Amino acid sequence: MSYNNETATDASRVLFINSGDTQPYNSDPSITTDYVFIPDESIVVPPHHTILLSLHHIQIPFSFYNFQLNRNCKLDYCLSTAGSTVITSQGTITIEEGNYNATTLMTELTTLINAEANVGTLSMKFNRDTLKFGWNYDNDTGSANNARLTLKIATGTNSELNPRDELGFNANKFINRDNGFDVWFEDNGANYIGGFSNAAVNTTFFTGALGDFWFGDNTANDANIFSVVDVNAGVRSIFVRTNLTQTSVLDSSIGGGFSSILARIPIDVDSGGIITISPSDGSVHKLLIKAREITSFEIKLTDQKNRAIDLQGLDWDISLQFDFIETPTLEVPKDKRLEIEEAQYKKYQELKEQLKETQKKN
Repeated sequence: MSYNNETATDASRVLFINSGDTQPYNSDPSITTDYVFIPDESIVVPPHHTILLSLHHIQIPFSFYNFQLNRNCKLDYCLSTAGSTVITSQGTITIEEGNYNATTLMTELTTLINAEANVGTLSMKFNRDTLKFGWNYDNDTGSANNARLTLKIATGTNSELNPRDELGFNANKFINRDNGFDVWFEDNGANYIGGFSNAAVNTTFFTGALGDFWFGDNTANDANIFSVVDVNAGVRSIFVRTNLTQTSVLDSSIGGGFSSILARIPIDVDSGGIITISPSDGSVHKLLIKAREITSFEIKLTDQKNRAIDLQGLDWDISLQFDFIETPTLEVPKDKRLEIEEAQYKKYQELKEQLKETQKKN
């Protein structure tokens, strides 16, 4: 697609792109949502024109997961004996990648933790009125194996590695319950996965009476500790980004600075469906492109944290609209132009005479 002087009129062109026809920008070719498109012919802006870019149409398969291995599938746990600060066992559970709702997430968590810990039984329930999880750890009260279960939630550097928001745990709120269950918030840098620090071991939060007690979903004492469950915290919307412009959209995630966002796509279908958006003229945001010639450009789909969306290898389609808008030029009336030219010529003659006089004196 190219444009020259003969096309120097207001016009719109629509470019249809399938991700399968592009070159991967990401080092991982299976990531189909970050690519470079190179048109057969460059897009040239005619003289006295500018380009406005907008989203014309998009179709994205809902094949991405709300739980992904390198983002929110890890959770550390440990067991201690009642009345002791000594950890008897610890480990890390890994939630299988996939799409979960509150019910299926409860099943996955309790199955994994109970199989790993192998002491006592963790149970969960979902309160549909408060949208919060309830937690219960039956720690075999009366037996020699009275145990206390502690889950660790990373903060700081590795806060995105665990499902804190998805489970409804408020950040930096230490949960200490005398009922055999705790949640420990800790920032221990890159070593988050796979262990508890001495700070956790040396506190007395492992001690206390044990018993069968539900908490988290509706008790007043837990109101400031537990938040609503948000299984879709990882991907709330899809953002279409391009390197064609970075001076038209402000983004709060980077302090209100300019970003590469072209459009935000709401997720309004269930997993397995097709997300389809065809913006109407009134809702389209048009971005000004300063380049005079476009030989290639990047298109990327990300979540709200600018992380690439993984469609599990599936392709997707997008249509981009390029509006060529004529920029007004200043027209000088003929009589005024002649007046300017005469004044310039007169000035030239004066300078010429001054030069002659200077040469005579020398």
